[in-house]
Amino acid sequence: MLERNQLPLRPAAPGFAATWVVFIAGVSVALSLLFACVTPFVALAAVSAVVLPQRMAVMAVLLAWLANQMVGYFVLGYPQTWDSYAWGLAIGIAAFASLAAALAVLRLSADLPATMAAAFLAGFVAYEGVLFAATSVLPSGDDAFSPSVVANVLLINALAAIGLVGLHAAAAAGRGLVAGRRGTVQA
Repeated sequence: MLERNQLPLRPAAPGFAATWVVFIAGVSVALSLLFACVTPFVALAAVSAVVLPQRMAVMAVLLAWLANQMVGYFVLGYPQTWDSYAWGLAIGIAAFASLAAALAVLRLSADLPATMAAAFLAGFVAYEGVLFAATSVLPSGDDAFSPSVVANVLLINALAAIGLVGLHAAAAAGRGLVAGRRGTVQA
């Protein structure tokens, strides 16, 4: 079982962290195609914060955001307008705010499930807060932050986070793919 002192997980097998970063970017493409405007950046940021070294987590979020924007503009036909570009930038800032909040939670002393939940919730609050603040200067629909919309975004992110944690746990169960700061991880 993983211990709190093993966060963030460190790659033991060569290339595991790089593979995870590429995987996160690929997941972002798939989820962007599936959910369009509700890509679960909170889940991607929170799980990356917990399972990757900080520099790699930043790279994962950056690549996920870039992949999302490319899918949006080149595949889904997002409008080529100033406000569309500005919202894309705001989403990127919100994704990095989510990552920063999740990374900040890692400094707290808690067991692994509590740490993961706190990283996710802190990331969600930061993400939604940045997007809400953006509505003060960018055009937005009246119901963009209605309880049902926020609940839907929360649900999509929670399901994505559970899926990503499950995939990472499966990789860890492959024995020797990930190791903690002290000792090895036992699946």
